[in-house]
Amino acid sequence: MPRIKGWKHLTFYESSPQDTFEYLEALFRDVIKTTLLADHLPDMLRVVLSINAGRIKPSAILKRLGSHSRRNLLYQAFRDLGRAVCTVFLLEYLSDPEMRSMIFRATNRSESLNHFTKQASFSKGGTIAEKDGSSSARLSNTTI
Repeated sequence: MPRIKGWKHLTFYESSPQDTFEYLEALFRDVIKTTLLADHLPDMLRVVLSINAGRIKPSAILKRLGSHSRRNLLYQAFRDLGRAVCTVFLLEYLSDPEMRSMIFRATNRSESLNHFTKQASFSKGGTIAEKDGSSSARLSNTTI
Protein backbone atom coordinates (compact mmCIF):
# COMPACT_ATOMS: atom_id res chain seq x y z
CA MET A 1 0.00 0.00 0.00
CA PRO A 2 1.47 3.34 -0.99
CA ARG A 3 2.11 6.41 1.07
CA ILE A 4 -0.24 9.06 -0.22
CA LYS A 5 1.18 12.46 -1.09
CA GLY A 6 -0.50 15.42 -2.74
CA TRP A 7 -4.02 15.11 -1.39
CA LYS A 8 -5.23 18.19 -3.23
CA HIS A 9 -4.61 16.50 -6.59
CA LEU A 10 -6.61 13.35 -5.78
CA THR A 11 -10.12 12.93 -7.09
CA PHE A 12 -12.78 11.14 -5.08
CA TYR A 13 -15.69 9.67 -7.02
CA GLU A 14 -19.18 9.18 -5.65
CA SER A 15 -21.50 6.39 -6.71
CA SER A 16 -24.43 8.61 -7.62
CA PRO A 17 -25.29 12.30 -7.39
CA GLN A 18 -28.27 11.47 -5.17
CA ASP A 19 -26.01 10.09 -2.42
CA THR A 20 -25.11 12.79 0.06
CA PHE A 21 -22.40 12.58 2.66
CA GLU A 22 -22.72 15.42 5.10
CA TYR A 23 -19.05 15.89 5.97
CA LEU A 24 -17.42 14.41 2.88
CA GLU A 25 -19.37 16.19 0.14
CA ALA A 26 -16.51 18.61 -0.54
CA LEU A 27 -14.13 15.72 -1.35
CA PHE A 28 -16.17 14.29 -4.23
CA ARG A 29 -15.56 15.87 -7.61
CA ASP A 30 -17.06 13.41 -10.08
CA VAL A 31 -19.54 10.54 -10.39
CA ILE A 32 -18.87 6.93 -11.35
CA LYS A 33 -21.00 5.64 -14.22
CA THR A 34 -22.60 2.70 -12.44
CA THR A 35 -24.84 1.89 -15.41
CA LEU A 36 -21.71 1.43 -17.54
CA LEU A 37 -20.30 -0.93 -14.91
CA ALA A 38 -23.54 -2.91 -14.77
CA ASP A 39 -23.81 -3.16 -18.55
CA HIS A 40 -20.23 -4.37 -19.04
CA LEU A 41 -19.86 -6.56 -15.96
CA PRO A 42 -20.10 -9.85 -17.96
CA ASP A 43 -17.42 -8.63 -20.38
CA MET A 44 -15.18 -7.51 -17.52
CA LEU A 45 -15.56 -10.89 -15.81
CA ARG A 46 -14.75 -12.65 -19.08
CA VAL A 47 -11.52 -10.66 -19.38
CA VAL A 48 -10.54 -11.47 -15.78
CA LEU A 49 -11.26 -15.18 -16.25
CA SER A 50 -9.24 -15.23 -19.49
CA ILE A 51 -6.27 -13.68 -17.73
CA ASN A 52 -6.56 -16.12 -14.80
CA ALA A 53 -6.80 -19.10 -17.17
CA GLY A 54 -3.69 -17.90 -19.01
CA ARG A 55 -5.44 -17.59 -22.37
CA ILE A 56 -4.39 -13.98 -22.78
CA LYS A 57 -1.65 -11.91 -21.22
CA PRO A 58 -2.52 -8.78 -19.23
CA SER A 59 -0.21 -6.75 -21.47
CA ALA A 60 -2.24 -7.78 -24.53
CA ILE A 61 -5.45 -6.66 -22.84
CA LEU A 62 -3.86 -3.34 -21.90
CA LYS A 63 -2.76 -2.79 -25.51
CA ARG A 64 -6.24 -3.52 -26.81
CA LEU A 65 -8.02 -1.42 -24.21
CA GLY A 66 -5.53 1.44 -24.52
CA SER A 67 -6.13 1.96 -28.22
CA HIS A 68 -9.00 4.33 -28.99
CA SER A 69 -9.81 4.41 -25.28
CA ARG A 70 -12.29 7.26 -25.54
CA ARG A 71 -14.56 5.12 -27.70
CA ASN A 72 -13.96 1.76 -26.01
CA LEU A 73 -16.77 1.22 -23.50
CA LEU A 74 -15.04 -1.75 -21.88
CA TYR A 75 -12.02 0.46 -21.19
CA GLN A 76 -14.31 3.10 -19.67
CA ALA A 77 -15.96 0.45 -17.49
CA PHE A 78 -12.59 -0.78 -16.19
CA ARG A 79 -11.51 2.84 -15.62
CA ASP A 80 -14.63 3.54 -13.54
CA LEU A 81 -14.14 0.33 -11.59
CA GLY A 82 -10.58 1.43 -10.81
CA ARG A 83 -11.84 4.83 -9.74
CA ALA A 84 -14.35 3.21 -7.39
CA VAL A 85 -11.72 0.92 -5.85
CA CYS A 86 -9.32 3.84 -5.44
CA THR A 87 -11.99 5.98 -3.78
CA VAL A 88 -12.91 3.19 -1.33
CA PHE A 89 -9.22 2.73 -0.46
CA LEU A 90 -8.73 6.46 0.09
CA LEU A 91 -11.80 6.69 2.33
CA GLU A 92 -10.58 3.69 4.35
CA TYR A 93 -7.15 5.30 4.56
CA LEU A 94 -8.65 8.50 5.92
CA SER A 95 -10.80 6.74 8.50
CA ASP A 96 -8.28 4.17 9.82
CA PRO A 97 -5.30 5.58 11.76
CA GLU A 98 -3.88 2.07 12.31
CA MET A 99 -3.71 1.48 8.54
CA ARG A 100 -1.99 4.84 8.01
CA SER A 101 0.55 3.97 10.69
CA MET A 102 1.23 0.55 9.13
CA ILE A 103 1.74 2.11 5.67
CA PHE A 104 4.03 4.76 7.15
CA ARG A 105 6.18 2.15 8.94
CA ALA A 106 6.41 -0.13 5.88
CA THR A 107 7.29 2.75 3.57
CA ASN A 108 9.98 4.03 5.92
CA ARG A 109 11.44 0.53 6.16
CA SER A 110 11.64 0.13 2.38
CA GLU A 111 13.05 3.65 1.92
CA SER A 112 15.73 2.88 4.53
CA LEU A 113 16.63 -0.33 2.70
CA ASN A 114 16.85 1.53 -0.62
CA HIS A 115 19.08 4.18 0.97
CA PHE A 116 21.31 1.47 2.47
CA THR A 117 21.69 -0.39 -0.85
CA LYS A 118 22.56 2.86 -2.60
CA GLN A 119 25.24 3.62 0.01
CA ALA A 120 26.61 0.07 -0.03
CA SER A 121 26.72 -0.23 -3.81
CA PHE A 122 30.10 -0.89 -5.38
CA SER A 123 32.20 2.13 -6.15
CA LYS A 124 29.57 4.82 -5.64
CA GLY A 125 27.17 3.49 -8.25
CA GLY A 126 29.73 2.88 -11.00
CA THR A 127 31.95 5.95 -10.45
CA ILE A 128 35.63 5.56 -9.55
CA ALA A 129 37.52 8.45 -7.97
CA GLU A 130 41.19 8.82 -8.85
CA LYS A 131 43.89 11.44 -8.43
CA ASP A 132 44.59 13.45 -11.57
CA GLY A 133 48.35 13.87 -10.94
CA SER A 134 48.41 17.62 -10.28
CA SER A 135 49.86 19.13 -7.12
CA SER A 136 46.45 19.52 -5.60
CA ALA A 137 44.81 16.28 -4.59
CA ARG A 138 41.65 16.79 -6.66
CA LEU A 139 39.60 13.79 -7.56
CA SER A 140 38.27 13.25 -11.05
CA ASN A 141 35.43 10.83 -11.70
CA THR A 142 35.62 8.13 -14.31
CA THR A 143 32.47 6.21 -15.11
CA ILE A 144 32.74 2.46 -15.63
